[in-house]
Amino acid sequence: MKNKHQLVWGVILFGALAVLIVYSSGLFFLAKNAGTDVYTQGFYNSGMMGGRVNSNQNSSGEKLTPDQILSDVENYLKGYGNNLQVADIFVFTDADYYVSVEEKDTGRGAMELLVNPYTGQIYPEPGPNMMWNEKYSMMMGGSFRYNANATDTATVNRTEAVKIADDFVKSQLGEAFSVPGEGHAFYGYYTFHIKEDDKVIGMLSVNDLTGEVWYHDWHGDLEQVISEH
Repeated sequence: MKNKHQLVWGVILFGALAVLIVYSSGLFFLAKNAGTDVYTQGFYNSGMMGGRVNSNQNSSGEKLTPDQILSDVENYLKGYGNNLQVADIFVFTDADYYVSVEEKDTGRGAMELLVNPYTGQIYPEPGPNMMWNEKYSMMMGGSFRYNANATDTATVNRTEAVKIADDFVKSQLGEAFSVPGEGHAFYGYYTFHIKEDDKVIGMLSVNDLTGEVWYHDWHGDLEQVISEH
């Protein structure tokens, strides 16, 4: 009976995650192709973590500039106080932009966000950011859980995590791929940049308790990485 319940909950979580990814992709292409404003609160429609459309939304069908995206995210982060800042922005060709956020006082990763480049809508990235984040948790169902007492409980250190990630990409993607260790340590996991022939092409995460790998396969082709800090 216990295994049956675990299977049912596993199917529910997987289905909810799939819905979020499909929903995000649908909004992206709707905004891109329709050339009109998309006014929606998104999957996360309540509370501090609610997806939202910002003042910089573009009705012309053109992408917002990275500077506009940065401005929107900085305004969004003010809802958490003054201790969070943008670390990196990943600009993708045909997908939402990815933004990593870090704490100013510790330099530690806080959360990962996605931003629709046509509407400016901001919402939590699915995957490790929602399921493994022990301090700034974006749980399925729209609720935000902040654990001010979160501490470093990692049993997998950064060096070990890099080795796990590098072995993974070489075995799954090929010997031309590597994980040299660039990225951020979040509360509960690491997210590292993946390189192909010394060029960043994507990212993956490693759980800092179990060593489990979660490859971010929903982004698409990477145009550039903008490092703010």
